[in-house]
Amino acid sequence: MAYLFDTNVVIEAKNRRFGFDFCPAFSDRIDEARQAGTVFSIDKVAIELDAVDDDLATWASERPDAFFLEADAAVTWSEKVST
Repeated sequence: MAYLFDTNVVIEAKNRRFGFDFCPAFSDRIDEARQAGTVFSIDKVAIELDAVDDDLATWASERPDAFFLEADAAVTWSEKVST
């Protein structure tokens, strides 16, 4: 089963418990989960994260395109995301 992260998941994680400066492993785990095909986000989240010029926007821009999927019906309404 794959999971989609919304904007709030990454913002809250960065701002509260998993800031990039003291917990880089959080980002590493997201990358590992993406490579395993279990965690993704959508292109609209990438746009939201890019709206503010901060380290989270930089983080989002460094993720491969395969992390931010196009928000079509197959991605947002299916039970399983295939890559």
